Amino acid sequence: MKFHFNKSMVGLTALVLCFGMASTTMAEPHGGHGKSMQGGHGAGQGMGMKHGGAVKAGHKKKKMGGTFSPHWVKTLTDEQKISFDKMHLLVGQFEAVQRAKIKVLEAELNVMAAKDANNKSAIYKKIDEIIDVKKSIMRNRFDHIVEMRAELTDQQRISYDMGLLKRGKKH
Repeated sequence: MKFHFNKSMVGLTALVLCFGMASTTMAEPHGGHGKSMQGGHGAGQGMGMKHGGAVKAGHKKKKMGGTFSPHWVKTLTDEQKISFDKMHLLVGQFEAVQRAKIKVLEAELNVMAAKDANNKSAIYKKIDEIIDVKKSIMRNRFDHIVEMRAELTDQQRISYDMGLLKRGKKH
């Protein structure tokens, strides 16, 4: 038995598949771990509660705040929230530009390395440029952390600092 598909049927099938994949991708843009695009600093964000209060099997519910103190995000004033949103916007804009620069520099580095007559000193100089941009991103991030801490109360800083010290640890 032969199947005969016309072009419109193949196109329709491809379109349905694309929309199906796009809708599942759009539903959970960060792997479904409940993190927001602002880095998880909004109230109730980043706590594994994205799925209607249920925690997926195999995922532990993240502990909020310190051992006894409330999570710093839950205690923010309206003024602090506005200030932090402005800070996050500036950090995001800066990082977007710097990451674009890194992509361009890395593409240039790859082209330089792929040439038959490559110049090691020029390659090393390009690597140094990439490292300088990455260093500026890291400095900007830690300037942001210091700026955030300055606007928190002593009680909020306890929770915030505990979160900082947990960064980078595997769960």
